[in-house]
Amino acid sequence: MLRWLDRAVEVSLGAVLVALVAINGAQVIWRYALGSPLTWPLETSIVLLVWGTMLSGYLGVRRNTHLSADFLGVAWGARMRRARDVLCIVLSLVFAAAYGWFSLEVIDAMAGIGFVSIPLGQPALYAALPVSAMLMAIALLQRLREALGAQVSPESR
Repeated sequence: MLRWLDRAVEVSLGAVLVALVAINGAQVIWRYALGSPLTWPLETSIVLLVWGTMLSGYLGVRRNTHLSADFLGVAWGARMRRARDVLCIVLSLVFAAAYGWFSLEVIDAMAGIGFVSIPLGQPALYAALPVSAMLMAIALLQRLREALGAQVSPESR
């Protein structure tokens, strides 16, 4: 269902990685080979790295590959584990909503503050926060839908 979004985020992350390698490679060449460092790679790399990190959060949630400890309820039956999983997803959705909402205040606080060497304002950096919160909420809603639709077999209760 969300394969197109997964692919768009994967392509975006690939572009961010290629850009980071190219920008930092250019900085090394200009600094050491040409003796004249560039002024913009540091701030550009920070913006790209933040966006890459926030976008990868979506893929981590989508693929369920974030670090987790599964010691709570290992001995529980399937119904209890399912209830635990649903509760965790709902709590994660609440976190994503709060994180997204309060990140808008951060963007507002950064309005009018620019970077020194690139023609972007600080809100361009912090816009990654509500975007990632929205993407993670989409992934969590999909997981919630799957968790609520899963059938618990009678023998695993």
